Amino acid sequence: MTAQSPSAEVRFRPDDGCPLFSEALEEHLVAVSRGEAPSRGRFCGNCYTPVGPTTAECAHCHEDLVQGRKPVTIVPEPITEALRAQRKTESRWVNGLAYVGLLIAIVGGITFVLALPALRDRLLYATIVYAIILLIGGRTLAGVLGGYFGDRWGYERARARTRATWAQWTAERDRSNP
Repeated sequence: MTAQSPSAEVRFRPDDGCPLFSEALEEHLVAVSRGEAPSRGRFCGNCYTPVGPTTAECAHCHEDLVQGRKPVTIVPEPITEALRAQRKTESRWVNGLAYVGLLIAIVGGITFVLALPALRDRLLYATIVYAIILLIGGRTLAGVLGGYFGDRWGYERARARTRATWAQWTAERDRSNP
């Protein structure tokens, strides 16, 4: 049994019937978008995960690359676009709820300071209390609302959209190439 460092990130693996975006595919598409990798290569014909030149079975979706759907040389544009849309949706939810958390800390801090008669007459103390509320409350609320709720809600909504895009893509793909 090996101990995992506290900073080690554990990747969530959804089991929702959509084989899209293996870790390798996601890393490849991000590298292509940054200009760090070529867009051409060898990809599973089913889930578009990058595969080696002699690979006979996709490690991600277990598609037989010899007898089943043949490998492709480039990831189709609708799949690349689905990742962009997924990431954009996730980002909007995380950032939006983080800003809501920060706004709650700002307004709540002002309300708290103005509600206490002892602080209304002492500007220095009011400023110190407000600064502490902003530092602790702003970071905590932004982290909880954006980092926890925004991450989960954004992922769920983005993944639902990705599944719909995947279903539409596979239907079109299978009609044109049975």
